[in-house]
Amino acid sequence: MLAPSSPSGLRSRKLVREPIRSETNGNGYSTKTCSKPDQTSRIQFRHWLLILGIVASVYSFVVYVDNRMPEVLPSNQYVEFSETRARTFLKTLAGFGPRPSGSVACEVKAVNLIDDKLYEIKKVVDSIGSNRLEMDVQRPSGCFDLGFLSSFTLCYRNITNIIARFGPKSGPAPHSVLVNCHFDTLPDSPGATDDGVSCAIMLEILEVYARSKEPFENDIVLLFNGAEENFLQASHGFITNHPWRHSIRAFVNLEGAGAGGREMLFQAGPGNSWLLKTYLDNAPHPHCSILAQEIFQSGIVPSDTDFRMFRDYGRIPGLDIAYVRNGWVYHTEFDRPEFIPAGAIQRAGENTLAVVRALVKSPYLAHPGNYQEGRWVFYDIIGLFTVCYSLDLSVIINYVAVALVALKIFRNLVLKSNRYGENYTKGDLVMALFHQLAAMIVISATGLLLVYMVKSLDLIMVWYATPEIIFPLYFLPCLMAGVATHAVISQRYYKQRDPYVIEQAHYDSMLVIFATLLFVMTFMGWASAFLVFIHVIFPVLRDVIHAILVRCRMANERSATAILYAQLIAVLPVILFGCYGVMLVYEFFVPIMGRIGNAFNPEFMVMPISVLATFSFVLYTNNLLYISRSIWYLLKCGLALFILFIVVLLTTRLGEPYKYSPDAPRLRRVIILHTKRTIYDFSGAVQKSDSGLFVQALDYRGTKDLPEHTFLQGSRVPDCSKTSDEFCQLPYYTAIHELFPPEESRWVSLPTTPPIERPLQLELVERSQPAKNQVNISFWVDGGTDKTSLHVTPINGYKMVQWSLTSTGLRDMADRRTYFAFICYGKYSGPWNFWVLLEHSDPNPPDPKKQPSLELAVATHYAHGPYQYSETIQQVRSLINSRRTTPHMAVGWWKWAMTHICGASELVAKFF
Repeated sequence: MLAPSSPSGLRSRKLVREPIRSETNGNGYSTKTCSKPDQTSRIQFRHWLLILGIVASVYSFVVYVDNRMPEVLPSNQYVEFSETRARTFLKTLAGFGPRPSGSVACEVKAVNLIDDKLYEIKKVVDSIGSNRLEMDVQRPSGCFDLGFLSSFTLCYRNITNIIARFGPKSGPAPHSVLVNCHFDTLPDSPGATDDGVSCAIMLEILEVYARSKEPFENDIVLLFNGAEENFLQASHGFITNHPWRHSIRAFVNLEGAGAGGREMLFQAGPGNSWLLKTYLDNAPHPHCSILAQEIFQSGIVPSDTDFRMFRDYGRIPGLDIAYVRNGWVYHTEFDRPEFIPAGAIQRAGENTLAVVRALVKSPYLAHPGNYQEGRWVFYDIIGLFTVCYSLDLSVIINYVAVALVALKIFRNLVLKSNRYGENYTKGDLVMALFHQLAAMIVISATGLLLVYMVKSLDLIMVWYATPEIIFPLYFLPCLMAGVATHAVISQRYYKQRDPYVIEQAHYDSMLVIFATLLFVMTFMGWASAFLVFIHVIFPVLRDVIHAILVRCRMANERSATAILYAQLIAVLPVILFGCYGVMLVYEFFVPIMGRIGNAFNPEFMVMPISVLATFSFVLYTNNLLYISRSIWYLLKCGLALFILFIVVLLTTRLGEPYKYSPDAPRLRRVIILHTKRTIYDFSGAVQKSDSGLFVQALDYRGTKDLPEHTFLQGSRVPDCSKTSDEFCQLPYYTAIHELFPPEESRWVSLPTTPPIERPLQLELVERSQPAKNQVNISFWVDGGTDKTSLHVTPINGYKMVQWSLTSTGLRDMADRRTYFAFICYGKYSGPWNFWVLLEHSDPNPPDPKKQPSLELAVATHYAHGPYQYSETIQQVRSLINSRRTTPHMAVGWWKWAMTHICGASELVAKFF
């Protein structure tokens, strides 16, 4: 029947709400029903493609912003930082090649280069006359214990520090800011980003400061340390011995764990929040996150910096800033200046220049107590600007967000109806939470099945060279699993229900989950709860946005597309942060998986991150499935794409985990040491004397996956049955045997021994018994080179209670079977002595002169100089360097895509 005509002559039709019927099922839950909307009013395939397109677009935007760099300034001006000048110095420094401490390249060439540059700058400072520049060269010695990796002891002699102090002409100021870099490198790495570029930046900012006609308020101490790669020895020597340390009130540590990109502030403190605020207020290109700090300090990352020394031994607060992009070249032969993109040095230099200048001028340098202290939450918004607020304020706004969710849920449960029709019941909300749990279980199970599949098909770390593979390998199937779970639930249990009621219940259940997580993290005092706060505060506004759209006549009340658009607007910040987080996590963690060791399967790092990201996506979209047309066609298409993708991985070079290219090397890391080994028994007779290649692969695929060749696979697992040494009487460079167990290494026997410049000599000086169940043994060691390690293993019921190296570390390492010490020097200073005190659990132990009480191994490493590469090592290096460039020449030659650290070593082990 036609409605009466309106005065304008047009027909009008009154919207009539569908009658809603209410019933109760056997469980007491409401089973309200209404006329189901037709398929055209539901979310269509094009809408799902729109969602995916928006996520992809946001991710692309985030990557674009991440790659933006400031313009490189020329060298003909000294008002601002110039990457051009800094890069010139860096190229010269890196041109010396690898610079391990003790090498000519480190102790002579690099030292002279930095000294000459400092003297040039001093002439400029003196000519202007407003400030002063002092220089000093320190060669400290000492010992300390480091609770890193397997916990071990470090000793050093005559290593090199170059220190410059810049400040007002009137003389040393009472307060100063320390800026630190290191110019030494790991063996076989030219160390452009780790950490030559930081030294270049420091010299360049000094160039700019030197031309200031205004006297500085306080001093800047610039430490160029020459033994960081020896596990922070040089910074320890400075902060515990140098007289200039007493005036230092704050520090900035510059590091590198990649090759350029945006440098990140990933540690700040402890305390002294004015430091962090100074960085945030003055850095022109800030990049920071409290989440990065909590991850780094958790010990997940197998690295450490000089920050630890200044914090723990100097009791000084500071900022830890590092490059993290392109970590594949970190600690490799490819850490060269050309891998640092243009603008990356300019960016870091401008930040450092501004922040250090602000720190020197800050009144809190002298009176930090005047600043309102407390913990802070800080993070940047995709590098465009930063957000910083106190943890106390964070607690308040987090709980407010939780309260908003609680209020929304309470309102929906109390009101019997809303503008869409009937509201959901408690039973609906509880069931929705169970559905979210079911989806999480299915997604997690899918992730575990994927790991099993990856391992069975020998695809472990297939994403290492191409991280984008993670998305089709893990995200796609996990996403399909989560979506399919809700699709089944929708079809099986909600055919007769009002879809808008069920949609609202599932959306609110998502808010309940994130609000609960936010409450728990806030209660536990986690500053990184800000990330969950973002996942709550914006999505809770969806209904408000939808109401605005309806009031502005931009949408109908009961419209699936209107709900979709309102939801997209509400969760857009979440999508932005999610994409930013995923990019940063994979950008940082994927390269780390190449050096995390043989004991941990990295798929169990990549898979959980993918599962969490996928589950978050499903949480924010599952409600739309209940007002969508059938999704099964898209799921079938996704399954077909996944199967095709796996076939491509198995049949093409896309499935190779390592790839070599001159522009982007993403290679397997190996350590190969040509070793001479001599084992003596208790009587002093030679028990074993052999020579071989000690081979270690630094990732989970391990030595079993090395290419078939006599030098690499024609070998055996080391036999550790006749030794109590945790390091299996093998020449470990340092205490990494828990990450790289001896049984995962290879010993390739060789007929030839490496040339040894100064053979090791290990002699017993004295054995005495301070008590009946104690024995004190003194030793004399000579020979070897500037890097020597000790493996001290008490046996036959004895335990070590003291030694002459340090006085505190044994309490922290009481459960160890073998105590490890790494001993280095910058300049040879003759033989050295040490002693150990052992104690037996039996008050009447056997005579220590008739039965051994200690197994002692001494290993030395030729990590530089003419004795580093034996003829065999040169052959291995040549073989790897040649074959990694031609993976197409034979089946399996992709396994030659390796980067290597090589050298010669000698090990002597004796029983005492």
